[in-house]
Amino acid sequence: MNNDWAFLPMRSSNDLLGDPDALRARLDDDSYLLFRGVLDPEKVDGLRRDILEALAAVGWIRGGPDLMDAVVTAKPAREGEPEFFVGNDAVQRLESFHSLAHDPDLLDIMRQVRGPSAFPHPLKISRLGFPGHYEISTPPHQDYPNNQGTPLLTAAWVPVGDIPTDLGGLAVLRGSHRHGLLPLDRHMAAGMRCAVIPDDMREELRWVTTDYRAGDVLLFPSMTVHAALHNCTELNMRVSVDFRYQLEGEPLTPIVLQPHFQRLTWDEIYAGWSSTELQYYWRGLDYEVTEFQEYELVSEADDADDLKKLQTYMRRVAAREERRRAKVAAMDAPRRRWRLSR
Repeated sequence: MNNDWAFLPMRSSNDLLGDPDALRARLDDDSYLLFRGVLDPEKVDGLRRDILEALAAVGWIRGGPDLMDAVVTAKPAREGEPEFFVGNDAVQRLESFHSLAHDPDLLDIMRQVRGPSAFPHPLKISRLGFPGHYEISTPPHQDYPNNQGTPLLTAAWVPVGDIPTDLGGLAVLRGSHRHGLLPLDRHMAAGMRCAVIPDDMREELRWVTTDYRAGDVLLFPSMTVHAALHNCTELNMRVSVDFRYQLEGEPLTPIVLQPHFQRLTWDEIYAGWSSTELQYYWRGLDYEVTEFQEYELVSEADDADDLKKLQTYMRRVAAREERRRAKVAAMDAPRRRWRLSR
């Protein structure tokens, strides 16, 4: 996904703020809306610090003076593995993580795009991208199969810190939301599924991406095909968050009323929060709860093929992990020499 020649640049829609009709027309043209610097960077940096402190406490990244660089110290974890949930659960407990979805500037933009009653789902997602973990970079997919409810569901993807292309930002297949719901196939990465993009879409449409900075926001509807670029760095974790919004009165499924992966209860998440203002906020809103539908995949499960892919994945991760650990150790060498010379 990271071949520069394969991408066109995203365009900013800051100039359309204040004109809801123009924003919606642009969204229908491009399948996304990119806004530069619309969130307070200090608030975003504060969330980044909270997330990284939580990850440092569970041994995922270095603390101390290297904290904000998100230098990884743990072996890469794949969604579904026990190690993955150690970091994910730590972030799910953060008040600042859940609160950002209610940021007045973010809500104002979403309500310009969707309508005045737009609200964020209780389910909120952290994306923690390990360096050199290419096999499980989030593949091309649509959000609708994972959330369902209303097809007008709109996501806000927020970089938590600067995310240049080589750190693994998000790419969007421009115009893809007009092609409806695509078939699904199996995949090793987040969600364990990917969209099957027909050849005519590949020929007709173009991928777009950009370098993101703290304070930027990317919006897209649930039928938009999007994917994560590879985190090509060797040391640094990519940190972003996903929030999904819909209008009151529209349908939603029970899954979006629960914490991500449903491992923690809301009471466990809320323990220690400084305010109760946003706790159970959705209980006073108007929506219709509908049944979640399971979608069939286009290929049958193949245990032998899955085992082969897993073995190849594990060998490659182990080789990259050895190189990464050597570099992290080299970061400490000058400090050790300084201590010994005292």
